[in-house]
Amino acid sequence: MGKKEEIIVDMASPDFKSTARELTRCRKLCYKINHTEPMTDEFNALVSELFEGRLDSTSGFMPPLQIDMASNVHIGKNVFINNDFLCMARGGITIEDGVMIAPRVMVLTANHDLYNHYVLKCSPVRICRNAWIGAGAIILAGVTIGENAIVAAGAVVTKDVAPNTVVGGNPAKIIKLFRCKRIRISHNPNFVLRLTGMI
Repeated sequence: MGKKEEIIVDMASPDFKSTARELTRCRKLCYKINHTEPMTDEFNALVSELFEGRLDSTSGFMPPLQIDMASNVHIGKNVFINNDFLCMARGGITIEDGVMIAPRVMVLTANHDLYNHYVLKCSPVRICRNAWIGAGAIILAGVTIGENAIVAAGAVVTKDVAPNTVVGGNPAKIIKLFRCKRIRISHNPNFVLRLTGMI
């Protein structure tokens, strides 16, 4: 999984203006999404606008959600994200096919510099195929969650999680290793659409 590239962002710099514009765009769209009846054409159109048309039709969210920089979030197919999802995505977030995310999960790609709190130190987060993130889990900057891995409810993940591993606790530690006999993401392509009321 290896060392991730760190992005330094100075919020006091004039260069921060483009980031601020994206923060404002996403803040307004998230507000609209969270105050729109879910499972409607209007709701789906707002979510599509948030992700600039990049969200696959087989993936979906349950509101409310708070995503600060949706332009830096990349979501695969057959992904289901439950309510109260919060992410700070300046460092970049990739959620691969078949991932399931339970309620109140946080994905945080930014950290403040110890000596200058206006400087953000950002690293990407990747959640690999078929991973399951339990309720209330927090995934911190630079972490990769391996294929088929399970993060227990309430875990605080500070380091990479190997494939086919269950982790839990604060900080998260290995609870169990297992063999995944098959990837389950393609067994029913309409599963996420039913969960989100799109069919």
